[in-house]
Amino acid sequence: MSEFSESFHLYTQKQESAIDLIKHSENKGYVFNEVNGWVTFVIPYRGRNVTASLLDWNPGLLVHYRYYEDHCWELIIYDKDDTVFEYKCDWTDDLRIEKNIYDLDLIRELILRQGNSIEGLDSLFDLKGYTFDQPPAYRLAEKLGLTYYEWLSADNIEDLLDDQEILVVD
Repeated sequence: MSEFSESFHLYTQKQESAIDLIKHSENKGYVFNEVNGWVTFVIPYRGRNVTASLLDWNPGLLVHYRYYEDHCWELIIYDKDDTVFEYKCDWTDDLRIEKNIYDLDLIRELILRQGNSIEGLDSLFDLKGYTFDQPPAYRLAEKLGLTYYEWLSADNIEDLLDDQEILVVD
């Protein structure tokens, strides 16, 4: 079975900020504890544009992380309602990389805040040295300090509820 992961990561020390964001945007979701200054959450999409509703209420930096093992990975970062970084890489048929808003200074800053190395950062976005053992999406998530991203989506969150401290927001 291939991995399909999709999650949001709010840069905050307060789990309550992510809970408020979900509630104010009239969504439902699942919120993890804060780790490394990030609060991770997932929202069931149910065929609608959840991101737009979140951005109306977004209080700061918000990362939207997607990794579809057999198809693509994407990293979009919002500062409140502005898109400040947008990267998409698709290998479904042919390799296609889109660097629509490509502010590596922002990525470097976020990585350095975690005390992590920025060495080899450019190669993560060009898929140089790509291996199936350590996909660039995983390596970047780790450098950014994201803890919850692997095999994480609204579709498989139920499997994690018993093992993790996750708050359900209805």
